[in-house]
Order: sequence, then structure tokens, then C-alpha cells
Amino acid sequence: MSTKKSALDILSPLLEDPEIMEIMIDGPERVSVEKSGSIEDTDIHFGSNDELKDVIEAALEMAGQKLEEGKTVYEVRFSDNSRMVAVLSPTAVNGHSVIFRKWMTKQLTWEKLIGFGSVTTEYRDLMQSAINANISILVAGGTNSGKTTITNNVIELIPLDKRVIVVEETHFYQFTHPRVTFLEAKSSPDMTMNELLTTGSRMRPDWLVVGELEGAEAMHTMQLFSTGHTGITTMHATSAENALVRLESMCLMANLGLGMEDIRQVIASALRLIAYQERLPNGRRKVTQVVELLGMENDRYILQPLMRYNAEKDALEKTGVKPSWE
Repeated sequence: MSTKKSALDILSPLLEDPEIMEIMIDGPERVSVEKSGSIEDTDIHFGSNDELKDVIEAALEMAGQKLEEGKTVYEVRFSDNSRMVAVLSPTAVNGHSVIFRKWMTKQLTWEKLIGFGSVTTEYRDLMQSAINANISILVAGGTNSGKTTITNNVIELIPLDKRVIVVEETHFYQFTHPRVTFLEAKSSPDMTMNELLTTGSRMRPDWLVVGELEGAEAMHTMQLFSTGHTGITTMHATSAENALVRLESMCLMANLGLGMEDIRQVIASALRLIAYQERLPNGRRKVTQVVELLGMENDRYILQPLMRYNAEKDALEKTGVKPSWE
């Protein structure tokens, strides 16, 4: 992120530190950062709420926007794809609140993720096997668990001769592939995710990658995945099982008049592999569950665990069961 605006100079050391991914400002007196997976306070502070507002105004100008009378919430993306979310008083009760999220210029590789202990070589090999077999994948996890980072690397495993169409509400995925096309719904005020999903599905994708599922678009995504499109998507959840429950709730939002049994059948035919990851209390991010969705029986999902996290050994281990496609 450029720091040309003088009001942003106070944040320059944080903006230029490659180890800092997020800067969190909660009122004039508290500026924190995320570094190495942990939140740390800094010795930076602002003299007043107005001084902090100057920083917000300068950042907005860099993104081609201005403060508007009566508007207290702003979300902007800068030219380098870093982002700012700002909530002004009185909506932010304790003073203006701002988060700067940097765009990673160097994607974490499989080798680094394995070195950090976030995943294992066996996990990477399982994902490669699923990609080779055209298995649709759901990557689920809690807030700030590293879902996007892992998913970027899973997508990197797609063969280079395959065409990848990415459909997102807001552009977050960051990977290199010679045949990728990124589509962003938020770039047009008249475009919905469902409309863009339909467009993306008509662009001859070998792989249809969908941004984080948050609402009714989940139903359209599951329908596309269950009718011939191989895909990858992500969502917030607290476990692999919870991901399926949340998917059902989001599919109901589509209000298509389908019963729960019908929705479950669509989900079961759309997805085969669910990988779940979490941020542990010590700040480390780890994949903790990998399950295969084998279908339905007596209106219940048939889940086959393939890998699970052993807390005592601090290791992601195979269950000894082979995936059905191997």
C-alpha cells in the first residue's frame, strides 16, 4: 500500500513491515497488528479522534473515495489489492475503528505450510489426488484460520492445461495459473453473485472456483457442482459436520421451495471432500479434519474420515481409510 499521504506517515513502519498482515486501530489510543499469527499492541497512538479521522480520509482519497455526510462505514480496496474497513463514531462507540489488511505479495507455498506444521505432505498428496480425480472440494474453517491461503495452494494443484473460472463477491483468491479468469460481483453495483455464477458456469470452466459462501448463492453453487461442474469453495464453520449444517441453512435462504431432504441430496451430490482447519489457542493454524462425503443414507450424510488432528502428537494423521476415488 502506498503511503504518499502525509496523514498516513504515522503508520508507515507498520505498512512497510512484510511480517505484518493486518493493522487494527480501535480508537486513538490502541493500534495493534497481527504478526506471526498473534495480535500484538504497538507503541503508536493518535492525539485525538480527529487525527485518526484524518488517516481514514487520506486512505479513502487514495482509493478514489471521500468521506460522506452521515456515512460511518467504509470498505475500500487499494490499487495493490490491500483493503481498509473503517467504522467511524458514533457507530464505533469508543472512537473510530480501522482495519488495514495487506495483500500478500508472496503466497505461502506448500513447502512453507508443511514447514510451519499447518499441513503435512500426506495432506498435500491427498488434495492432489482429489484434483486429479476431479473431486469437488469444500475448505471450511473458523475466522482467520487460513482458509484462503490453503485454498490458494489447493487450486495451484490444478493441471496447467485446465481452464479455471473464479467467481467471488469480493476478490480475495491469490494464485497463479496460466488459464485463470477472475470474476468479481462487487465490481458492478448491478451484479449479484447468482448472476455471476451463471455467467462463470457458461465460460467453459474445467474448474469453477467460488469465493466464500455466505448466503443464498450457496444453493446455486451446490446446484452447479452437482450438475457437471467440478469446483472448489470455502465457508466459515466450526467443524466438517457443522459446515454441512451451515450449507443447509444457506441453501434454504434461496427460497426455492425445496424440502430439507432435497437440499441434502443436492449437497451430497455436489461435494465429495471437506477439509476443515482452525486457528488453535496458541495462534497456530492447522488442518484438523479431512472427510469424504460418500452420499446419503436414511436422510443422513455418510462421512468417511480420511485424516484427523492428533492433539497429543500435534500431528495431522491418516485414519487408514483410503478415499473412494483411489
